[in-house]
Amino acid sequence: MQYRMTYLFIALFLLAGMAVFALTNPSYEKAIEARWHYFTGNYDEAYRIAKEAYELDNYNRMAFTVMRQTEVAKEYLDYIREGERYLDLIEDVANHPPIGEADKIRIKMMCEVMIGKYENLSPTKLTDEELVERAKDIYEKFQNLYTSLFKQK
Repeated sequence: MQYRMTYLFIALFLLAGMAVFALTNPSYEKAIEARWHYFTGNYDEAYRIAKEAYELDNYNRMAFTVMRQTEVAKEYLDYIREGERYLDLIEDVANHPPIGEADKIRIKMMCEVMIGKYENLSPTKLTDEELVERAKDIYEKFQNLYTSLFKQK
């Protein structure tokens, strides 16, 4: 029984030592802050802070992971923003008929660009599910639009 208490005390002591190290080391402190920003959806700030933390200590795996995950999330976010912008442009063209040949070519190019970009996205297990779903919705809209307008008989 006494050995168990000794092992428990040693384990708690080591855990407390790791916590103190993480909270007093500037690199790990920044990595923890970056992780918090990542989980709250503030990807730009998370990337900036994680990069600072990684530059302070190249062996900080938490900073490296947050930095890489933030890059993936930003790719998804950029895809979503670009897709929404293109959809607004397409809607604007559709609301002002007649649609000229130049507008049709521009719409076709927008669809092809967004379909191609989606195929290059690759989520990880840590990528925000909401971002993945929003990107998939955008992709499906462009896929349906492309199919209905340009894959006719």
